[in-house]
Amino acid sequence: MNKEEITFIDSNIIIYVLMKDPEYGERALRHLYRVESGEIRGVMSTLVLSQIYAHLKRRGKMEVIEKFSSYVEESPIYIIDTTYSDFLNAWEIKKEYNLTWKIWDDLVIAAQMRRAGITNILSNDVDFDKIPFIKRIF
Repeated sequence: MNKEEITFIDSNIIIYVLMKDPEYGERALRHLYRVESGEIRGVMSTLVLSQIYAHLKRRGKMEVIEKFSSYVEESPIYIIDTTYSDFLNAWEIKKEYNLTWKIWDDLVIAAQMRRAGITNILSNDVDFDKIPFIKRIF
């Protein structure tokens, strides 16, 4: 499988599915089926996992947290660790493309993607469009 077939999965995709979002939930689920079927290889980071858990906790969806934890353990999604170098590299990307602190988490994800050699991201976050080496899919 070449690197173009590897896709980073952003937190909003998972949240749409878990929260049964009326506008984006079905489309997000179709993309996750592509990962589960092996059509594309999905990658997430521990930062993204933390974002998902925090969102669910804020919404009081404790029962969904347990289901999500089981899903992560059983799914083919590969989890990469968030490292200190990701933060340093996010700072470099921020400077390189003259981006704002407002998108800090996205910059850290961009640094993780760069480190892993991934260019595609499954996300509804248009801020990723500001980072030239990332191709947003959704």
